[in-house]
Amino acid sequence: MKKKLLAGALATAMALGMSFGVGATDDGSTQGTNTFVDGGTELSFWTFQELHVGFWTSMADVWNEQNPDRPINLTVTTGESHSTHSKLLIACQSGEGAPDMADIEIGYYGSFLKDGYLLPINDAVEPYKDDVVMSRVSMYGDNEGNYYGVDFHLGATVAYYNMDIMNEAGVDPADIVTWDDYVEAGKTVLEKTGKPMCAVETSDLFFPQCMMLEKNAQYVDDEGNPNLVTEEHAEVIDYIREMINLGVCEIAPGGGFHTEEWYGHLNDGGVASVIMPLWYMGRFTDYCADLNGKMAIYPIPVWNEGDVREVLQGGTGTSVIKGTENEQLAKDFLAFAKLSKEGCTYEWNELGFDPIRTELWDDPEITDNKDNKFLAYFTTNPFDVLKANGTDITAPNISGAYSATYSTLVSTTYSNAFEISVDQDAMELLQGEQDSIIY
Repeated sequence: MKKKLLAGALATAMALGMSFGVGATDDGSTQGTNTFVDGGTELSFWTFQELHVGFWTSMADVWNEQNPDRPINLTVTTGESHSTHSKLLIACQSGEGAPDMADIEIGYYGSFLKDGYLLPINDAVEPYKDDVVMSRVSMYGDNEGNYYGVDFHLGATVAYYNMDIMNEAGVDPADIVTWDDYVEAGKTVLEKTGKPMCAVETSDLFFPQCMMLEKNAQYVDDEGNPNLVTEEHAEVIDYIREMINLGVCEIAPGGGFHTEEWYGHLNDGGVASVIMPLWYMGRFTDYCADLNGKMAIYPIPVWNEGDVREVLQGGTGTSVIKGTENEQLAKDFLAFAKLSKEGCTYEWNELGFDPIRTELWDDPEITDNKDNKFLAYFTTNPFDVLKANGTDITAPNISGAYSATYSTLVSTTYSNAFEISVDQDAMELLQGEQDSIIY
């Protein structure tokens, strides 16, 4: 009975969180609130993603249901990503005007972590440690074992295949294990269909980063210093360059996998596959209606047969900002929202985020739910990939100079490597890119 009551409370909270108390502010941002209760502690929250507002306000209502002795009244403010992060950084630097909590996108996170603007949340995370993939917590940490943030999802990178194209070419994705297999399959796809196997971004880093993480190579070293000039990085650049030369890989229209040009190209069947994290499922359901029922999800290729076929990419670390007057309450609410079964269920059902709470991978109410739009869209089940690969997953190092390094990678490094300076020696190119990083 208690389980049913909690489920009902969560369903009600979801509806309220998506619709209650949302409005525009004078600066063009929007705000959302949970159902305020008398005597609740007021907490402020900043996010750059409007879809997150419903999650946070919903979870505040569920928190209040389960913690009537510690109720919260949460106000969530959202705005454009760059301006929101800049505003947050200025508030942290000045010590004035910062919220109690905030969502911080992975590309910006290092700037807040290295300058000590975030509070450790180890004690709040401790009760959940045995139930979640800790890579998605420890990556938002330091070398002393402190955790400062929790992600929304696992972010396991997979291969999305357009089965109309693959079937026309007579290629079974299940037979693709290594990157060499992938390239050979791409040659067949190109010959039979005239379509490239994949695309690479010049304004983002997902494809090369995936390949690098499989080589246990990072963009910053253990001390957080830029670490672009490595043999592994050069090998990845040369490998992708060869794929482009063969016609197996193309430059993504619009330069990235989050542009209007790319979504149109993808929806029109312009490419046979995409290498991206599982959270990218929502881009298919939102922007590629014509591919409904045609896309299959498989493990990513690896360099050597037998390697672990999973890495973590992308993400948003939710953190408690130093200076809040409600440290413990904010930390406990954060951990509950992101790590509890209720929170992870919401994130999957409503946002399509692969859960970091592993018990959900084997819950038939989650994995076999025919009404779930993400499971209905794809021809294979993403949870099969998660269960096959387990929890031994490589996450990116985002410490120290990662933010500055990321900025260089997505603004010049990969556009130079794959479009502008394609004949330049990869190590020489990377040295010039690393020398340009200011941190």
